[in-house]
Amino acid sequence: MFVEKEQILKAKTKLGDRNADLIAELLQLEKYDAINKKALCPWHNEDTPSFIYNPKTFQFHCFGCSKNTDIIDAYMYTGMTYLEALQQLFKEAKIQYSFGEKGVKTKYQYRYPKAEPLNDKEHTYKYLAQRCISKETVDLLDVREDAQGNISFNYYDTNDVLCLVKYRPSHKIDKNKGEVKAWCQKDADTTPLLFNMNRINITAPLLICEGEIDCMAAVEAGYTNAVSVPLGAQNYGWIEENFDWLEQFDNIIICADNDEAGTKMQKECVFRLGSWRTKFIDIPRYHYDAEKDKQIPMKDLNHVLYYEGKQAVLDLIHNAKDSPVDSVADFADITNVDLDELDGIKTGIPEIDKRLMRLFYGTFTIVTGVNGSGKSSFLSQLICNAIDDDKNAFLYSGELPNFQSKNWVNYILAGQRNVKEYCSNGATYWKVTPEAQKAINDYYRGRLFIYKDGYNHKVDTILKSMEDTTRKYGCKLHIIDNLTSVDLEANENTKYQKQEEFVTRLIDFAKKFNVAVVLVVHPHKIETMRRLSKMDIQGISAIIDLAHRILSLYRVTSADHIGEPKRNGAGWFKEPIPYDVICDILKDRLLGFEGSSAGLYYDRPSRRFFVDEASLDKNYKWDTTNYSSPLPFPPQQLLQYDAEEIYGNRITGEQ
Repeated sequence: MFVEKEQILKAKTKLGDRNADLIAELLQLEKYDAINKKALCPWHNEDTPSFIYNPKTFQFHCFGCSKNTDIIDAYMYTGMTYLEALQQLFKEAKIQYSFGEKGVKTKYQYRYPKAEPLNDKEHTYKYLAQRCISKETVDLLDVREDAQGNISFNYYDTNDVLCLVKYRPSHKIDKNKGEVKAWCQKDADTTPLLFNMNRINITAPLLICEGEIDCMAAVEAGYTNAVSVPLGAQNYGWIEENFDWLEQFDNIIICADNDEAGTKMQKECVFRLGSWRTKFIDIPRYHYDAEKDKQIPMKDLNHVLYYEGKQAVLDLIHNAKDSPVDSVADFADITNVDLDELDGIKTGIPEIDKRLMRLFYGTFTIVTGVNGSGKSSFLSQLICNAIDDDKNAFLYSGELPNFQSKNWVNYILAGQRNVKEYCSNGATYWKVTPEAQKAINDYYRGRLFIYKDGYNHKVDTILKSMEDTTRKYGCKLHIIDNLTSVDLEANENTKYQKQEEFVTRLIDFAKKFNVAVVLVVHPHKIETMRRLSKMDIQGISAIIDLAHRILSLYRVTSADHIGEPKRNGAGWFKEPIPYDVICDILKDRLLGFEGSSAGLYYDRPSRRFFVDEASLDKNYKWDTTNYSSPLPFPPQQLLQYDAEEIYGNRITGEQ
């Protein structure tokens, strides 16, 4: 259920100054001056009224604790949900609006959980009181208790439908005894909603915490526009599930735990929710206990509440950090990072990963090679390794239709064990088995997003699709295949300028969203088959200069396999090359492996590049079968050179 901000503003505007009187009545404001619209703040203790109504924003602002309160907040303070508060606001403003029916279950075949009965919550009250959470906050957020005394957190959607129930023990967890920190209701489904999202005012800044008790700490301190993520810091399914709802907020504050997982969550949320509207809270690492003269570690917002009190929590929220100028960073604030600490995408091909480590996030890589050199297999294998490592991918293929792009990926994920050989009119080909295809679809659903056939190829449209899939689906690898197929909207006079602009925008995109971007660029037409240099790449030279890395694939010819011996038989002019493809690293600004090469073999049935038995017979995660016998190794192509070219065409040494 979404009500546009414009409609909410319309209702507030129609009420006018009656907003203030209603808020005063609902919150029972003390020393309320109905003429000057000011009162004592209900959220903190004060003697002089500093809670003052602003007729332009239709809300009270406290000049003591900085809290803002509008009519929706006031209604929800009385126990209403956000939906109920909106319905009451529109009723008071005498505006007709169709809110739909409250509590309607709309998910087909969804196993909805059941709320624990509203029985005694003795264990929950007692444990949460030890963490400075009051009974009032427990009840306001509809936190309950099961028959075993465990705390039960109810997750509702914006239509007040219960979609997820999560539990945790009502005592300090002892991991040494194997106690589980949290679990979801048995025999019920688990939509990744945000805890407390049905009590959130979309016109106010949203605070996103890492845990339910941190959310409760914020509410306890007086900041009620708080939610928490459902399934841990490193599970981002809640962004995709609630993306449209999250898009409504002008300001979002991230409050993750003070640990490595929390730091990663903070960074990912800033990239995906938008740095322009996202701030973050740095939890102080220590609380100084003056009586004991010692530093006490603090991990989360609940620790701040426990050790330093409500005002300290509010101060952190109201002083959440952002960069005053997005385009610059203070030298002293830049963290020293070694390359081995940077995350990125591995190719899954051992000999290449030894040299590159990985395609680091924030970098731009060019892949080149003549037709038939293996670019499609290489890119598909890169995609397979990424999505198998739980790193979602985006693919724009300007020349291949969607089904063909999928076919390349299917073969590699399936491997030799899950394809069958067929012969027709003397031609041999392979198909992925239906069972494997279904399992692959089920396992990798929501992992790979392919630019749709029929959409235009303009730069702005492609980049918008890349941004949307990054922010909504968390895509960390973006492949654009290829530069020639992209509509740069250029003419002969501007094409090189437009190429440079496009590459610059791709690099900016990689840095802004902390992702790896790969662009395929074809080489100039060459007269004889040979390995490429940087100067063979099509387009303006600035493309070469701007790239962090350039990889070139060279298809080994029959002449390369045979080699060229010296006439006297003592040695070689050109040694035989046993490989099917050579990957040349033409540029590596990061590690300096420029001029290095990796020899690769190619398996026709699976379309995989491999270097050894392990990489040929790799089991991707969808395939949980324990095979009793190994694949035949080495394959025939390693024993005897086959005159038929590895991509299905006859090797001639000509392009």
